[in-house]
Amino acid sequence: MSHSIRKVPLTHGAQWLMRAINLGRRNPRAIFGAALLLIAVLYLLMFVFTLPLQFGETVDFETAITTVAVAALAAVLILPVLLGGLMHVIREAESGRPTRARDLFAPLRLHKALPLALLGMIQIALALICGSLLIWATGADYWPQYQEMVRGAITGRITTVPTAEQPALVALAQLLFYYFSTAVVLVSVPQIMFSGLSLSDAVKRSFSASLWNLGSYLFATMLFMLGAMLAGLLVSVAALVVALLGSAVAPMFGHLLAWLLFAAYGMVFLVVMCGTCYYAWSDVFAEDGEGGGTAAQAPARQDRFEA
Repeated sequence: MSHSIRKVPLTHGAQWLMRAINLGRRNPRAIFGAALLLIAVLYLLMFVFTLPLQFGETVDFETAITTVAVAALAAVLILPVLLGGLMHVIREAESGRPTRARDLFAPLRLHKALPLALLGMIQIALALICGSLLIWATGADYWPQYQEMVRGAITGRITTVPTAEQPALVALAQLLFYYFSTAVVLVSVPQIMFSGLSLSDAVKRSFSASLWNLGSYLFATMLFMLGAMLAGLLVSVAALVVALLGSAVAPMFGHLLAWLLFAAYGMVFLVVMCGTCYYAWSDVFAEDGEGGGTAAQAPARQDRFEA
């Protein structure tokens, strides 16, 4: 297996996104069904872990924060596994092979669940590094003031919003965290699932690719986030309208219509995100023997970076 990383032009970022938008024509039931199943699993996970807050007695602030943190940790660990399953369904459907929504759980059958889950630990490690930078950049008083603001928001009190001592450094640290955590984790998923790499090799290659193809990765990310925000705004307005119209029939009917719109938006969001990452992987790491990437349509630059 070759360990070179392709250097692709900036425009390939847009091509990955456009191909992901057109996903689902071959087997929409499997692809969008898997995305809906992914949402359902996450909702169930959060519901189970937050049961003490929903049905228990009144809890204090520290208990509530601890419960939410444990639920978030569980979600961070299971999400890469589910994303790997969704990419598996996308890959099988795009290759013309039979697949179904329940193949979302293919990482369990293929014994890929553990290394995929450990990608969540990588994301947590990056978050801790980012948090350390933020503590240094915001000053000693920022986090106590921030915690007090959160307490006030929960209890209904109005508190002053804290300000950082070095806001530019805070913004830079957050930008670097979101870029590298997203690029490294998401691109590592198909490398573990399809290229057969170990966790460490997948992370190292993904990090190298995020630097080597900074332009195309950022271009695809910016286009995706812009489209997601615009679509989210339109869906929010549409959900408000249908909720009002549906409530004229019955209040629950209005809520149901709004929920269906948001569920549809979530499915499309996940499919496009995973599809973009899948095509980025098959393009940038084309030497791994996987066809179907953008490189198969338009030859990319032949620069190579040895990971």
